[in-house]
Amino acid sequence: MLDAFRAVRDSLVDAVRITPWWLATYSVLQLLLAILPGAQVVLIRHLIESSDLWRPLLGLTVVVGSMYPLTQVSNGVGQRMMLRLRLALRVELAGGAARLSPSRLAEPEVVRDLEASQTATHPMADVAGKSVQLLSAAATSVVLCVAISAINLLSGLLVLAALVPTVLAFTLISRMEATGWPRVAEHDRKAAYATEQLIQQRPGTELAVLGSGWKVAGLVANSRAAATRVLDRMIRTAVLYELGAALVTVLLFGGALVALVRGGAAGGAAAAAVAGTITGLNGIRQCGYAFGSIVTTAPQAAIYRRFCSRTQAEPAISAPTRRTAAGSACVQIRSGVPAAPRRAVVRRVDSVALDNVTYAYPGAGEPTLRGVCIEARRGELVALVGVNGAGKSTAINLLVGSLRPAGGRVLIDGTDAAEVSEEERLAHFGLLVQEFGRFEFTLRDAVALGAPGAVADREVRAALGGTFAADLPLDTQLGQQWGGTGISGGQWQRLALARIRLRDAGIWILDEPTSAIDAEAEQSIFSELRRTSAARITIVVSHRAWTLREMDRIYVVDEGRVVQQGTYQNLIAQPEGRFARLFAAQ
Repeated sequence: MLDAFRAVRDSLVDAVRITPWWLATYSVLQLLLAILPGAQVVLIRHLIESSDLWRPLLGLTVVVGSMYPLTQVSNGVGQRMMLRLRLALRVELAGGAARLSPSRLAEPEVVRDLEASQTATHPMADVAGKSVQLLSAAATSVVLCVAISAINLLSGLLVLAALVPTVLAFTLISRMEATGWPRVAEHDRKAAYATEQLIQQRPGTELAVLGSGWKVAGLVANSRAAATRVLDRMIRTAVLYELGAALVTVLLFGGALVALVRGGAAGGAAAAAVAGTITGLNGIRQCGYAFGSIVTTAPQAAIYRRFCSRTQAEPAISAPTRRTAAGSACVQIRSGVPAAPRRAVVRRVDSVALDNVTYAYPGAGEPTLRGVCIEARRGELVALVGVNGAGKSTAINLLVGSLRPAGGRVLIDGTDAAEVSEEERLAHFGLLVQEFGRFEFTLRDAVALGAPGAVADREVRAALGGTFAADLPLDTQLGQQWGGTGISGGQWQRLALARIRLRDAGIWILDEPTSAIDAEAEQSIFSELRRTSAARITIVVSHRAWTLREMDRIYVVDEGRVVQQGTYQNLIAQPEGRFARLFAAQ
C-alpha cells in the first residue's frame, strides 16, 4: 500500500507540473459528477412529496440532462491529460536511455529496468486520472449515503456497503490483469517479430527462396494463439468475479430497499433512493478497477522512477505555442528533446594503450585477457587479429570503457582512463562495431548521429564524400519498411563509416569496417584511412590479410594473450608463427 501511495503522490505531482490545467478541469468535472446522484435523490423526493413541482422538476431536468455530456467531456479531458502525461514519461525515459554509458548498458539489471520502464509508461500515465476517479467515487458514496440516510440511516449504510463487492471484484480483476497482460505482450512481441521477418524485404526474400515462410507463419499462429488463450482465461475469470460481485450487490441493495420499507419510508422516498443509487452505482463501480490499477501499477512505477533517478534524467518538457494555419493559438502537446552532451569530441589524442591488462567475465573459469599490452600512437594504423573468441572484442571494450580491467590500466595520453569520467573517456573515441547500426531514418539524421551536437548539412555532405549517397538528397528516407530507399549491407556499412568520419574523434576503432563491402570499395576505404591517418590513432580489427599490409603494427591475440606483434612483412616471414598460420590460406 505504501508503494501505491507513492505512485499516486508522484503521479499527481507530475500532473500538476506537466498538465495543471487538464488536471484541474478533470477534477472539477469529476466532482460535479460525484454530486449528481445525491442531488437526484433529493430532487426526486421533493418532486414526489412537495406541492411545488416546477422547481424540483427543473432541477431534475438539469441534473439528468447534464450527466451524459459531463461524463463524455470528463472522459475526453481525462484521456487528453493521460496522453500528455504519457508523452512526458516517454520523453523522460528516452532521455534516460540516451544517457546510458556502455558500461551501464552492460549491466543486466539496468537493461531489465529499462525494458520494464518502457512497459510502465502506459499504466503510469493513467494513475493521476485513476486517483481523481477514486476521490470522485468516494465523494459519490458519501453524498449518496448522506442523501439516503436522511430517509433511512440503515438503508444509506447498506447502499454504501453495496459498493464494496464491486470494488473488491475490480481490484481482483486488476491484479489478475497485471500478471496476464505481460504474458500477452510477450506473445504479441514474438508474433510481431516473426511477422516482420515475413514482410520485410531481406528476410522475406530469403524465406521465399528457401520455401520456409510457412514455418515462420506457424510461429506467428502459435504466438497469437497463446496470447488469445491468456486473454480468454482473463475474460472468463473477470466475468465470474463481476457476476459474484453483482449477486452480493443485489442482496445488499435489496436489503437497503427492505430497510426503507420497514423504516416507514414513503413510496416517493423509496423511489428517489432507488433512482439515485442506480445512477451512482455505475460510476462508483469503476472505483475498484481504479484502485486495483493503481496497486498493480505501483511496482512498475517504482522501477521507472528508480531507472530515471539512476540515469539522472530530467524531464525535457517545453511548451511552445503551435498555431493553426489561420494563425490562432491552440494548445500544444508538451514535448521536448533531451539535451545533447556538453563535452565536445576530443580530436587530438597522442597515445592510447592497454598496460598489462587482465580481464575475466563473471562466472568464467579462465580470464579472457591475461597481461595484454597494446599501444597505438597518433598517425599510426594498428591492427588486432586473431580467431573468434581470442579476446579482440574484449580488448576494444576495455579501451572504450564498457568493461573495467581486473588488473592493469588503460592509458590515454599517459593518463589512467579510470581517473576520468566515462563521458570524458568516450569523447576520445569513434567506434564502428561489427554489428553496426542500420538506422532507418532520413539520410541526414542517420549520418548526423555520428556527432553528439548539432550538425550542419555541409558537414554531413563532407562525411558522405566518395560514397553512394554523396549526391542523394539529405531528406532521403532510408529503409523500405518506411517506404524509403532500400540499400545493401555494404551501403549501410558505408553510412556507418560516414558517422565515424563526421565524429572525427582522436581515436578510431574499426571492428571489421569492410566486412559487408566489395573488394574494390574496401581497397578505396583503406587507402583513404592511410591517406588521412596522420590526424588520429586508427585501430582496426580485421580477418582479411591484404587489409593488414599497410598497418604500422599488428598485434596477434591468441587465447587472451598477445603472442606476436610487428608489421605484416615481419609476421608473414615467420612461417611457424601464429600470424602466418592464420593467414596461410589467404
